[in-house]
Amino acid sequence: MANNSPMRKNKDANPLSEGKIRELELSITNQCNLNCHRCGFNIPNQVTPVNGEGIDEHITSLRLLKTCGVKVEKIVIAGGEASLSKSLNDHLIEIRKVGISEQIEVVTNGLYPKGITKNTLANLDSLVISDYVMTEEFENIWRQYIKALNYKGNIEFRRKTAWDDLLSEVNNDPEQTRHHWSTCFYRKYDVTLERGRLFSCSRIAKKRWDEQGLLINSETSVSDVSSYLAAKDPRTACYSCATIGNESNIPVAVQTRNNMAKIILKAEQYMRESL
Repeated sequence: MANNSPMRKNKDANPLSEGKIRELELSITNQCNLNCHRCGFNIPNQVTPVNGEGIDEHITSLRLLKTCGVKVEKIVIAGGEASLSKSLNDHLIEIRKVGISEQIEVVTNGLYPKGITKNTLANLDSLVISDYVMTEEFENIWRQYIKALNYKGNIEFRRKTAWDDLLSEVNNDPEQTRHHWSTCFYRKYDVTLERGRLFSCSRIAKKRWDEQGLLINSETSVSDVSSYLAAKDPRTACYSCATIGNESNIPVAVQTRNNMAKIILKAEQYMRESL
């Protein structure tokens, strides 16, 4: 459901719950096996989530946040497409060792099950599949597949019929923008860590508006983090965010290439053969 859908109840954004960041998203790759039309993550042109290579920068930032007293309820591993990372399992182990978060979750489109191994599942508390196939058959194959791999965590399938239009640049009304900021779904569940900075949402990070993020270093305090996330005034980026305006009509997973059917078939075949 789009953030600006009239069906969504407007609740206080409240990105911090009892002093903890509810969900902290970090991308481990900017590669994806789909090229969705007007992708909110700007695939295939997504900027790199780190300044260097690998996950070391994320680990350093997480350690600095933990040292200054920040806690996280759930770290959400995303992309790009997280399952394409050949080091996914190693990354999960490194992130858990930091000890800043109670839970670790991977979000995947479910179309590269080969990248979700038994070892990977053993290091997860929850698995979310953004289900672009949207059939009971696809979801049932996935349930059988992870059961065969002895997965004990939670699994959730999320179906959307429309994306928020995250690439458009618009000129929003100041009063409407302030109201949206105070109730923004993404501020609550989409705090993002990229390139050594915290961002109020992934849109700001993916557009590489780094000056609107909070730089994490040895001088960062828990008060700095709280002040940044709980700020009463919208970021400059919010005035260009189309999620404030009318509900998006952009269909989900419409491809710029005609290969989605082949990708789905290959994924289902892999899981059936594994079973």
